[in-house]
Amino acid sequence: LWWMQPEQNMNDATFSLMLGLSVFALWTYSEEPWLAILPAFFMAFGDGVTGIIRNKLFARRTKSAWGNLGMAIVCLPAGWVIGASLTPALPLWGALSGAVASFVERYEFGPIDDNVLIVVASSLVLLLGLAIGPL
Repeated sequence: LWWMQPEQNMNDATFSLMLGLSVFALWTYSEEPWLAILPAFFMAFGDGVTGIIRNKLFARRTKSAWGNLGMAIVCLPAGWVIGASLTPALPLWGALSGAVASFVERYEFGPIDDNVLIVVASSLVLLLGLAIGPL
């Protein structure tokens, strides 16, 4: 399907898969819909900002610390706000999950791309926060 998915962006198909899996797993475990969408938010908006920064600064597909900084500017406040809206409130865990998502966005390991890493890493932080409780 060359017209649908360019070969150099084959990992982009994991976006939909990880979005569905993370929302289902977190919502089922926590019964908190806002918490469930947080990793998907990081992936969609935070990773989207990295693409905008990449295109403006480099005009080619590359990873940079500037992209990670832009993602952190989006994800940390979003994590804090959504974490604060939970019962019990977990704003630090929400912000920490945004920080972790922003850090791992820079990495890809073969078939495991940043979409997978962002969702898995931030979801694990949120699950840890649910288990430990407010900081």
